[in-house]
Amino acid sequence: MVPTAHAHPDRRRRRALAVRHLSGCHDPIVLERGWWKVAAFDGTDCKGEVGTNGKYTVISAQGLVPGERAVLTISNGDMKPIVRAVRADANGSWQDYYIPFRYNREGGLVAVTVAGSGCAVPLAFAWTPATGWEEPAPLQPR
Repeated sequence: MVPTAHAHPDRRRRRALAVRHLSGCHDPIVLERGWWKVAAFDGTDCKGEVGTNGKYTVISAQGLVPGERAVLTISNGDMKPIVRAVRADANGSWQDYYIPFRYNREGGLVAVTVAGSGCAVPLAFAWTPATGWEEPAPLQPR
């Protein structure tokens, strides 16, 4: 989506600056630790990705108006969707972690949308139950 002619000029200018930063939005922590990308969206005005290590996922979006309040919606199968307000940073980016889980489920499909005033980032990814939770904690009590 493109801002309408009715958008405030300052808001359009901030959005134009944010769009210039769309070179990539994969979380640097995800890249450094060897996580893999499981979903991506590359629109005209915004981008988004989901990365995972098999236990945690990180959801990232770019192209929002810097500092704007956006709406995050997460659906995981037949559960009641999670809908909450999120805020873009000074570069028009937003990211957060999510652990897909459903009691007594062997996996499913998660649909995520991050929607701001001028763009929406739709993402979807399949998940299976995480493994490795049985690993001992790194510090053992004395």
